[in-house]
Amino acid sequence: MLVFNPLNDHYPEPLNSFQEEVFDFCLQWKLGKNEFLFHTSGSTGKPKPIYLSRLSMIESANMTKEWLNLQEGDHVLLCLPIEYIAGSMMLVRALVLKLNIVLVEPSQNPLKSIKKPINIHLASFVTTQWSTILQSKINLFTFFSEVKGILIGGSELTSSLELLTKEIELPIFQTYGMTETSSHIAFRLISSEDAIYQCLKGVQIKLNDQCCLCIYSPSTLNQWIETNDVAELIHENQFSILGRKDFVINSGGRKIHPELIEKSCQSFFAQHSISCKTFAYGLHDDFYGQKLVLFIETKDEFHFQLQLMDYLKLNLESWEVPKQFIVLPEFLYTKSGKIDRPNTLTLYLNNLKSSTWIF
Repeated sequence: MLVFNPLNDHYPEPLNSFQEEVFDFCLQWKLGKNEFLFHTSGSTGKPKPIYLSRLSMIESANMTKEWLNLQEGDHVLLCLPIEYIAGSMMLVRALVLKLNIVLVEPSQNPLKSIKKPINIHLASFVTTQWSTILQSKINLFTFFSEVKGILIGGSELTSSLELLTKEIELPIFQTYGMTETSSHIAFRLISSEDAIYQCLKGVQIKLNDQCCLCIYSPSTLNQWIETNDVAELIHENQFSILGRKDFVINSGGRKIHPELIEKSCQSFFAQHSISCKTFAYGLHDDFYGQKLVLFIETKDEFHFQLQLMDYLKLNLESWEVPKQFIVLPEFLYTKSGKIDRPNTLTLYLNNLKSSTWIF
């Protein structure tokens, strides 16, 4: 762990490559670099390079400041890789808003590396980190007694993880954003009863003709951008995400959003205290065009296939019920914590050990 002010003229000697990357980014920023290269998460395919302007990142930092009332001298935790936008924006916020950085090398439980009590005012974790932190039973109030926001991003929370999070009396948010928007543009308080996102100040939203969310924000330099997220507008500044356009499965002429099946599975797992992750996918099929298949991640024997199938039949439309379950010992993940669906599928197709049930 290292606590430092990124605006200082001199930094300590880096102890590892992560510190070296962080110090180099800060130096480039202070020298006035106007454009930075990032890559998308890669959850839907090969990560794509994206250049972001200095101004768009400054606008994003100021939006977060106004949302969470960040003040000069506050401490922010950086425990994410900085080649992705979530990590780099922690640095930018500190540089723009004159915040102190608590620097911890990325790991599944970064809080274990903090050896002395410290008041952190802003922290950001991917869901896999957050899950590991809660499983460790670590006392969160040792670090977050004065926190203004704990941000969880990267992927959706499982039902069981969301239930655990709701029990914690801290301001914990799931955020919505992407590389193209220089991090988050909307949030939802996880302790709330619904999954509706609230836009940050200055953000406008609409749907295109494919019902995908379009965003106009100071952090996009007041330009409209189109996303691949199929959404429902609740209010002029509130929305919910239904799924990804590029994940849609066309099976027998029916368009299926896999996220709906995955959420139903997580509800079943939460009711039965089962810890599993899933993703639904459309495999080529001569009859259906695409056959709906459910991939399940567990290293244990999976004994719940019949109960799960009965539950899905009861809670989903008939065409939304998977035709096949495929159980794998582990999925592949991107660095941002999202399930790497294409490469996990490739491993399966290359005969990775699995259990299969066809219905």
